[in-house]
Amino acid sequence: MNLDSKIRYARKPITTSCLLVMKGESVVMEVKNISASGILLDYDDQHELKLELTNFCVLEIILNEEFNLHVEAEVSRISEEGVALSLIHI
Repeated sequence: MNLDSKIRYARKPITTSCLLVMKGESVVMEVKNISASGILLDYDDQHELKLELTNFCVLEIILNEEFNLHVEAEVSRISEEGVALSLIHI
């Protein structure tokens, strides 16, 4: 196994929302998909919160009525598809 190669985890489409908190501001965003290493959120220029590459964020992902997932993440890509965040700490 080549240690220099990056492992790409399978993405799981999911229909839920999350609260994204950055620099004391927050916004509710829709989750498009999630994997073991990252998450893709629906994002466009209409959001009040302007994200940039390498921004540190905290996410509260709503999984069901009894369980929310709290993660720390870093913005890794912004495109027409959405904003991708790499998970740092779960």
